[in-house]
Amino acid sequence: MTGGRRPAGIRGAGEPATTKSIHPSDRDRISERSDAALPSCSMRRVFVTGAATWTGGQLVRRLSARDDVEVFAVDNRPPVVPFDAPFEELSLDRLSLARYLIEVEPETIVHLQSVDPTAEEERSRDSEDRVVGALALFGAIERIDTVRSVIVKSDTAIYGASPRNPSLLHEDTRPMGSPTRYQRDLQEMERFVQQIADQHDEVRYTILRFAPIFGANVDNPISRYLTMPVVPTQMGFDPRLQLIHELDAVRAVEHAMEHRVEGTFNIAATGQLYLSRILRLGGKLHQPLAGRFFDSAVSGLTRVDVSVPQHIRSILKHGRVTDVSAMVDVFGFTPELSCRQAVLAGYGVTA
Repeated sequence: MTGGRRPAGIRGAGEPATTKSIHPSDRDRISERSDAALPSCSMRRVFVTGAATWTGGQLVRRLSARDDVEVFAVDNRPPVVPFDAPFEELSLDRLSLARYLIEVEPETIVHLQSVDPTAEEERSRDSEDRVVGALALFGAIERIDTVRSVIVKSDTAIYGASPRNPSLLHEDTRPMGSPTRYQRDLQEMERFVQQIADQHDEVRYTILRFAPIFGANVDNPISRYLTMPVVPTQMGFDPRLQLIHELDAVRAVEHAMEHRVEGTFNIAATGQLYLSRILRLGGKLHQPLAGRFFDSAVSGLTRVDVSVPQHIRSILKHGRVTDVSAMVDVFGFTPELSCRQAVLAGYGVTA
């Protein structure tokens, strides 16, 4: 991607998504369109799925503190972060979710649990169960005329991690290599969202592809791996990694709510770090292991509640770095913490 090419939307997608080019002169039009979409009423109803996660709970808590927002939160398990907003424990792949959504009549939908948590962990479930809430949620959206924007959480794991991938991954990059199960689930989810978006021009869809979220609270596979007392690494490999701090991930979703820029965007901290540098910043010991011994070691970590699924193992070998120029220039968001600062904050280290 060169010159003025930027992701303009989520129409006409391939795998993981084929975004249209956007001419620099069109950026003012997008900005005007976004501003025009902001509501004139004093209270705005926001519907959040995935509220039981740390990211979802923090988002709901922050939104609940505002006077201009009324939040309705759902998930299929109890929240790990307490908040005051109404919460419904619903299975996201059941019609009860659709009925509740129709009852709430939100203006903004934040779909954080677009893929079931078991998919990120790559635990065994049928594909139709792993990509949850799609038919129920988006079928309900078609029946509600109050919805103006939908924000969907995705993952840069959609690009995979392969030595055949380019060194810098753009939003329209086609991944190389064999996809992991999690990667296929993300591709399926984004294709479904894009098909719905093609049919409803009155609703603005924003897909946020997050780099691995790192922090002391988020409790995801990459954070559990990087904070082990002794970290197993693959001998002969020192991958370049790109992360985003857990609070910046929440801020990115809030930004999407406020600015409503339609499109698909990589969301990551600026900069990149080698895995060895990350571990040094955190004061972590690491044990280099040959390939099959590494695989055996990380597979055995499940006994101590540390899961290192295949999509994480792949980046620990080949790395992954995405282009975030569209995040800054089109989406208009810059994380507060650089990659280095995010690592230090995640480890609780004072710079």
